[in-house]
Amino acid sequence: MNRHLLTALSLCCAAASAQATPVVLGSATQGGLTIGGATAVSFGGYDGSASVSTGVLSQGYSGTLNALTAGTISFTYLGHESAYANVFNFNGQHLYQGLFTGGTLSANIAAGTVNFSFTNHGGFLGLQATTYANGSSVGAMAFMPAVNTAKYGNFDFVVGFNDKRPGSSLGDVDFDDFVVGVKFSPTAVPEASTWALMALGLAAVAAVSRRRA
Repeated sequence: MNRHLLTALSLCCAAASAQATPVVLGSATQGGLTIGGATAVSFGGYDGSASVSTGVLSQGYSGTLNALTAGTISFTYLGHESAYANVFNFNGQHLYQGLFTGGTLSANIAAGTVNFSFTNHGGFLGLQATTYANGSSVGAMAFMPAVNTAKYGNFDFVVGFNDKRPGSSLGDVDFDDFVVGVKFSPTAVPEASTWALMALGLAAVAAVSRRRA
């Protein structure tokens, strides 16, 4: 067979192989956060202003977002693709669906389930409001791990909300109706050597106090 033809066939095979390479879904545990009951989900149609911030996403997990330790968590609004007036709720604060991305809420939390929710204001004039809490509604949220953005930095997870249309099923299930990025910083725990130095310091202070007495 002609050498040039063989080369062309090899290149075609290599290209086909590259196109067939699957996207590897990241771990369900990232930066001190984990998805309880994680089940991999794949979806299409992710677009809108959220895709401008994150790029097009197509894989994630359903489940419940949990913190493995105490620490500080933040949620950043990354965009939406919805005609409804959705709201993100956390720690008595809110992020509202709008034209401008980048708004952030943060707070210190304990280990365990992270208490946040999305509220879908649908129906006539948005008067039908339904709230979906973290982990309470299968199909309403997807957690995409280790997402890097050019504008807002790196996130441990991106949470995509799928607003269920009142009186129907899950709508288009593309998890881009309201999107937030999640970052978590565990509370620093002193190492054993640090505790030992503190104990020596306290002992020295106590000894000086006794001498003065």
